[in-house]
Amino acid sequence: MVGGSSAAAAPVALSYRVYVRSAAERDIVEAQNWYEAQQQGLAAEFHAEFSAMPGSLAETPRIYPLLYREVRRAALHRFPYLVWYRVQNSNVTIIAGTHGRVGPGRISALLRGR
Repeated sequence: MVGGSSAAAAPVALSYRVYVRSAAERDIVEAQNWYEAQQQGLAAEFHAEFSAMPGSLAETPRIYPLLYREVRRAALHRFPYLVWYRVQNSNVTIIAGTHGRVGPGRISALLRGR
């Protein structure tokens, strides 16, 4: 082989930076409060599941399809809760969190404001 080695190039791991907007943080706190009012300790379980989401999005943010104006949606597994985010360059920005039953009209209005 001329000018190189025969070893295969190792894959490069790309990790995105994840930011959570203050409005999304408020959405999450509101959901935690609601879950805690339903059952003691449920807020901590919700928080633990949500807390895993930024790490997952940092590794594979484009796994979820585009749904609305460059916004993607990820779902928590145990809770009927959706995380709305944008991917720009090497950044992921979580812009909102909603219950899974919120209608599309409310979602689009919410996302327009964020």
